[in-house]
Amino acid sequence: MTTSPVTRTPRRSIVTTGLGALGLSAAVLSSLAGRAAESGTAAAPSSSRAATTSSSASPEPDTAAAARAVVALVAERLDTAPEVAAAKYHSGQPVEDAARERTVLDTARTAAERDHVDPDWVEAVFADQIEASKQAQTALLDEWSRHPDRAPAEAPDLTTTVRPTLDRITSELVSGLARLQDVRDDPSCTRDLRRAARAVHVSDAPVQQALPTAIEHLCTVGPGH
Repeated sequence: MTTSPVTRTPRRSIVTTGLGALGLSAAVLSSLAGRAAESGTAAAPSSSRAATTSSSASPEPDTAAAARAVVALVAERLDTAPEVAAAKYHSGQPVEDAARERTVLDTARTAAERDHVDPDWVEAVFADQIEASKQAQTALLDEWSRHPDRAPAEAPDLTTTVRPTLDRITSELVSGLARLQDVRDDPSCTRDLRRAARAVHVSDAPVQQALPTAIEHLCTVGPGH
């Protein structure tokens, strides 16, 4: 009986075919991995852009710094009240001086218009400065009337000492109000104003007691509300 020869696939061919299949899988996997890496790289700039946008966001208005600067000038101005009172104590002049008050308000209003600050607001603020100074002067004069031994021995020259100081403060205060104007409607304005007023130092108790009047209209909502 004749036996048909058995066809055998050479082992080398099988191995080569197998390796070829494995090579194809490796190529596919490599391609997929490459695409995943490219996808991750592409996503990174988006995250980076988001972080940059977040970090470059505009900061909140610094109402605290603006309030401190203005209150410091208000306190410095109010601290001239004892000298003004001393001059009036020795001269017998009344606390009220309508002509001088009008001059102060007009000067402040002119400076406000020059610095592009709301002139009505500036006039209201300076009216508070005048009223606060009169309160402190009245309290000091009453005290000296009851206790002459506590009264100042000499009268200062207001023309050469106090008024140049007041004129300087007027200009600086209007500039300070120009900065405060942008944040006076901010809810934190009144809070920061109170903190600044508590931290400031003045010479006499009557001056300290008049300070709330001097800062009444600095913020849209006054510190008394």
